[in-house]
Amino acid sequence: MAKTNLIVGLDVGSAKLTAVAAAQDENTNTLQVIAGRSVPCRGIRGGLVTDIHETSAAVTALLGGLERECNQAVSRLFVGVRGAHIESFFSHGTYNISNPDKEITLQDMDLAVENAKAIPIKNDNTIISVFPQSFSVDKQRGIHNPEGMSGSLLEVDVQIITGASSHLSNLAKAIQRPGFQIERTFYGLVPLGEGVLLQDEKENGAVLIDLGGETISVGVYVGGMLRFSCDIPYGCDMLTSDLSSYLSTSRKAAKEIKEKFGVVHPGFLKKDQEISVPSLSGSDTRFIKSVEVLDCIQPRMEELLEQVERVLNMGGFKPKEHRLVGVMTGSSSIIPGMTELCREIVGFQSVRRGSVQRDLINAADEFFAPQYATALSVIVHAFESAGYDTLSDSYRDEDSVFFKLGKAFKGMFK
Repeated sequence: MAKTNLIVGLDVGSAKLTAVAAAQDENTNTLQVIAGRSVPCRGIRGGLVTDIHETSAAVTALLGGLERECNQAVSRLFVGVRGAHIESFFSHGTYNISNPDKEITLQDMDLAVENAKAIPIKNDNTIISVFPQSFSVDKQRGIHNPEGMSGSLLEVDVQIITGASSHLSNLAKAIQRPGFQIERTFYGLVPLGEGVLLQDEKENGAVLIDLGGETISVGVYVGGMLRFSCDIPYGCDMLTSDLSSYLSTSRKAAKEIKEKFGVVHPGFLKKDQEISVPSLSGSDTRFIKSVEVLDCIQPRMEELLEQVERVLNMGGFKPKEHRLVGVMTGSSSIIPGMTELCREIVGFQSVRRGSVQRDLINAADEFFAPQYATALSVIVHAFESAGYDTLSDSYRDEDSVFFKLGKAFKGMFK
């Protein structure tokens, strides 16, 4: 296998980094996952870099470990980001067709999108992604692909996703410092939606909820497109904090208890189960009933899901009125009772736990676990949107902070 054939998706999580490495099967033109791993990162909080040195060390441990496991260097690195600093909004662009035959070309479509991007954004923000929602030709609306059509006026509605330049710069520096090159960055919720949601769900109306440790990402899909997104600056690490305080035990012990015995809905409670709880010093142990864990974490999870309902209402997407379905992912989505509690609190028609569709990529079962969902979706999205074997410089946004910093840092830390 050629050493230049390794593609890696990096998910910058709330307080950890997760990556999946895959290679292209040239005979079938598909991706085969080779390895994946996740490491804690004390230099990241809520998707934002708080310590470049700590983050660089975690990147080195994570990607260096993947390189050793795959026995080849990371040649293409795609990054999924998140955080409350990310914003999305819509814009409208127009372009007058100048061709003598009035036939619309791909270049005309690109120029219409560029005009839609020419709007003021916050001084400290930079554009991460631009997604055409639909085109219009001479006021005829609802056109998905106008290439080859005839007309005089081309219009486009786009969704623009931006992020804070300073935060993205710090992340880029932390990744570039050990010598890794970023090929492209995505708002993690976008590839996740493509990988996890079924096409019928995206058409009929679905809400994707990614339960992170310190953030919860929410995306609404209607008519096959992402129509609304928001990152809530709270996450499921609050369940661990509550348990640690309530049980007077360490966060490590509380996390283990949450993962092994935690439930968030009474219907999943094993009432006779006893749980050993070590003291903060670790010198003593006491026993509690599993109902105490439920009583501690269920109210907090209800609060978090009420925040999901609130942002959906603010975005104009009330689940009960729009008959939306919910799809949950992220490590905490596997807590027993989570989908049931979400349906009751938020008011979805139905809720399911989401994982990356298996027909999109070849991988062992372990890589379809929730913790790998975003990283896996990032490489699938990058591969399908450009074709891994044909990715070129034109695929990279030379105006992006990642591309500019990549050039500045190239070779500096080798």
